[in-house]
Amino acid sequence: MDIITCEYIDRLVNVEMRPGKGMPRGVTHRMYDAARAAQGDKPLTFLAADALKSRVGNGDHVLVITGAGAPPHLPKGETDGPMGAAAVARAIDIALGGKPIMISEARNMGPVRGSVEGIGLAIADDAVFKVRGGVTIAREMPLGLEAGASFAEAIFTEFSPKALVFVEKVGPGISGNFHSLMGTVRSFDQIACAHLLAAEAKKRGVLTIGIGDGGNEIGFGKIRDAIVEIQPHGAKVGTVVDTDVLISTAVSNWGGYGLAAALAGLTGNADALHNVDDEMRMLNQCVAAGAMDGLVVRMVPMVDGTSREVQAAIVTMLSEVVKNSLKTVARNF
Repeated sequence: MDIITCEYIDRLVNVEMRPGKGMPRGVTHRMYDAARAAQGDKPLTFLAADALKSRVGNGDHVLVITGAGAPPHLPKGETDGPMGAAAVARAIDIALGGKPIMISEARNMGPVRGSVEGIGLAIADDAVFKVRGGVTIAREMPLGLEAGASFAEAIFTEFSPKALVFVEKVGPGISGNFHSLMGTVRSFDQIACAHLLAAEAKKRGVLTIGIGDGGNEIGFGKIRDAIVEIQPHGAKVGTVVDTDVLISTAVSNWGGYGLAAALAGLTGNADALHNVDDEMRMLNQCVAAGAMDGLVVRMVPMVDGTSREVQAAIVTMLSEVVKNSLKTVARNF
């Protein structure tokens, strides 16, 4: 697969479908352009997949961190995040032979587990995880700065990860607080301080990749000035937390799918991207475990206000782009 394929993967996962009123609109393409300009004007999914491919080999550990939303509105999180993280974890396992470790708050672990198992990865115990592929393990990150710092140090000591991928995981803004896209303040006692994992990775020279759709997620510190200009509440919500690679996307799950698609293409293994059956099973199990659509705030099979049919269409089109990129045709006329 050449870099051209990732151009169109990027375009697919950056189609904005937000409601006409009530949410910022016309921002997705501007955030993408800013992220691309800040990273050498190459497709973002290519940059992330190429970095993972160069750093992660058979048996290497990768931390996949997700979980958005907080009580009382989203008591077990939202459908955007866990599913994209599960797709990334699956691709790391199939395309690279890596060993993904899922990290989120305890309250979000039901939807994370549902997504991972729905896409075909078993959540195993530590003994099984050490000896076979096709599985992952889950670790609950505690709330609070002090507990979060201890967790970050301990998990790096235990696993020596080669990379971290953050999917729809909020990072603090310039005030030091977490914020929702609409500017609502969230304290460190409500959301796990996953930015401490990014800081530990930076200290140790470990690859970090951020995937997000609003500017408040870990990774967007790379283009914070642009977020301040683009997003209505940008000065407040724009995170200061940078990552080595940033994927800006219309829906964070789709950014995870785009990364999986790019890994599938770069390794020549189209199966590294999940199929529509996997997607529907994953969505159903994520919702059944308590995740809500983040826009309508109900337990319905939607993601950021887009229907299950849209999720199926995105996966179908990404699959077609990748599979065709791996084919050769002989048209002699």
